[in-house]
Amino acid sequence: MKKWRIAPWRKGVQWLATLLILVIPFVRPGGESLLRLDAGTRTLLFFGAKLRIEEFYLLLIVVLILVFAFLFVTMLFGRVWCGWLCPQTTLGDLADWFDARTRVLPAPARAALRLLWHLALSALVAANLVWYFIAPPDFFARIAAGKLGAVAGISLTVTALIVYLDLAFVRRRFCKSVCPYGRIQLMTMERGTLTLEFDPELKGVCLRCGACVRACPTGIDIRQGLQIECINCGRCLDACRDVFAPRKSGGLIHYTFGPRGPDGSRPVNKKALLLGGVLLLLVALLVFEATTRQEATLKVQRAESGEVKRLPDGSLVNFYSVFLENRGGAPRTFSLEAAPLPGYRVELVGPVREITLAANANRKIGFALKLNPAPAPGMQVELRLVSGDKVVAASPLPVAVQ
Repeated sequence: MKKWRIAPWRKGVQWLATLLILVIPFVRPGGESLLRLDAGTRTLLFFGAKLRIEEFYLLLIVVLILVFAFLFVTMLFGRVWCGWLCPQTTLGDLADWFDARTRVLPAPARAALRLLWHLALSALVAANLVWYFIAPPDFFARIAAGKLGAVAGISLTVTALIVYLDLAFVRRRFCKSVCPYGRIQLMTMERGTLTLEFDPELKGVCLRCGACVRACPTGIDIRQGLQIECINCGRCLDACRDVFAPRKSGGLIHYTFGPRGPDGSRPVNKKALLLGGVLLLLVALLVFEATTRQEATLKVQRAESGEVKRLPDGSLVNFYSVFLENRGGAPRTFSLEAAPLPGYRVELVGPVREITLAANANRKIGFALKLNPAPAPGMQVELRLVSGDKVVAASPLPVAVQ
């Protein structure tokens, strides 16, 4: 009767999600992490893209997508996240699994092995968190050299301590009393939200065996109806099916999207469609912003001295500083050019040719703008950043005459 059980599917989803979280920091296409926040350069490495701090508005869009996806999924599938994907549930399952395997050992040996298991899990979780800020090769090299750094070291220690205390003393109590997700679910769920339900029409068939209560990790009785502590893990469903399997019955507990009453309640209702529409709009906005982002940028400001010079030949000279950034994934060579200005001779003086920038690098360059004859007040010249024959960025240069 293995085909009746939910547990293998739930465990498969848990293992897949856990492996993804652990493996992503080690995936380094082109020598860079797939997903990592580099605090030193204030850059987010995001699946091949490199977002500097001034582009973090894209990260805000990602956060909004996650928030609306959370609301959308919760409205449709309830607490399926809690029972199938949440790291807290996975850690609790691992701790319970180890406790069950060592139950036959003497108490001292069981306590010692339990301590080592909890410490190992805590260290792995803490290290995995730090890997999203320090690439694993650098992390291990710095650990071996004793040069992890104060911030990373404190983060590693505090995270490991919190996870250890969670495994040793909290576990499911967090889901029952502290986790805000269940409370948020009450505000987002509809009549058509996926829940685990004891079929009230079959209440008289129940054997009162208590298998569903014993199987529940949060200790609730599914026969009492929907409860905030239920994490939709399906353990009670499997327990009930096991009991009724000899009777060729599927049990009295099942996943349901709610009753199809006269109010027309369905899993996909107006609220779900509204949330889904907002979610699609945000995804489209992210795709548009990511595909149209500039491959290089320049920002110009007047030199600190603000000096303006008039030369004997009638030319006017202004001084500037320009900040260049290569947002691409490979080194590139740029040049600075001034757009032609009819009636004037425009010349840039300084290191404005063959400017090579490494991937995701930036540089400050000082240069002078020479105009002949001297322009009238309020004139502007367009400064262009050129790579090959292509203008990749431009900025106006306000010209001061005195």
